[in-house]
Amino acid sequence: MTSLTGYAGGLGGSDKEGRVCYHNFQSVADYGKLGHGEVVGMKIPQSSISDFAVEYFKLFGDKGERADPMDKGGEYRSLLGLPGGRNHPMFDKVEEAAGAQGMKLVDGKGSDPDTLGKRQVFVYDMKKFPFYQAEFYHQYHNDFLTPAYGKAYNDLAEPALDDGRIKITGCPDRV
Repeated sequence: MTSLTGYAGGLGGSDKEGRVCYHNFQSVADYGKLGHGEVVGMKIPQSSISDFAVEYFKLFGDKGERADPMDKGGEYRSLLGLPGGRNHPMFDKVEEAAGAQGMKLVDGKGSDPDTLGKRQVFVYDMKKFPFYQAEFYHQYHNDFLTPAYGKAYNDLAEPALDDGRIKITGCPDRV
């Protein structure tokens, strides 16, 4: 498993300890205040990026919207990170997959606004806007809009923590 929940795309970077955290009562490194959006970090072989892009843009459906339009604000904008952003060698294939779904790719400048109702996805250069892993309790949990994924899925978090794929972030967390 190479996918992790996290945050990216903010001009605020992280706090001095390198943390980016979910909204919390202590106001520690709040991802929204730092300008980040909610993301899934993935390691995808370059040879599979085109296939991934086709599947990714299908998620927006006929209306070109994310699955949870009730969440509003920059934290929920649609974003995609590639090493080099628009200069990534596979960018043309990503742009082709977006166009096939009527979606437009826009260069992310950091701390960008919501994309709701715009049929667009911000593209970020991951070198300038890195991925920050989310807290342990955000990893491998059920979606709020679909039936539960099941215990086998939920139980992936502990082994990933044990073998180092998931790190303790230092954010307010349940671990």
